[in-house]
This record gives sequence, structure tokens and C-alpha cells, in this order.
Amino acid sequence: MAKKTAPSTDAAHASPAVDPAIAGLGYEDAVRELERLVESIERGDVGLEASLAAYRKGEQLLRHCKGLLDRAELSVREMTLAEAEQA
Repeated sequence: MAKKTAPSTDAAHASPAVDPAIAGLGYEDAVRELERLVESIERGDVGLEASLAAYRKGEQLLRHCKGLLDRAELSVREMTLAEAEQA
């Protein structure tokens, strides 16, 4: 019997491709879409396969929202630092 090998470290840590439609969403729109997906899954409106697809999309939306928040936080820190240096 052939021994299974673990995926390479690079493959295990690679980010999945982000849907361009998600990448183009603003924070508020992405949160609304994520909420809609969660509600749909929780209500059981869709079958197993559709729920899994919704979950995957939800993960992408969540990563996108976190990235937007991280960039906004960095921007605020940079502005605060610039103001402190001018004082």
C-alpha cells in the first residue's frame, strides 16, 4: 500500500483564489452578503452541496472583510503617527 504524503508547506498555506466579485465589494456590502449567507445556511433553505458552497463563499467574504478592516486600522495608525510627529 502506498503511503500518503502530506501536502507541501507552501500548498498548505497558500491562500485560495478570491472571487473577483468579492474582491470588488466594499466592507458594508461584504458584511451584508455574509449575513445573508449565514441566515440561509441557518434556516436550512439550501441543501448540503449548496450549504458547503455558501460556507466557502462566506470564508472568502470573511477574509475580505478582515483585510479591509486591517487596512483601515493601518491607515488610522499611520495618520495618528503622522499627527503625533507634527505636534
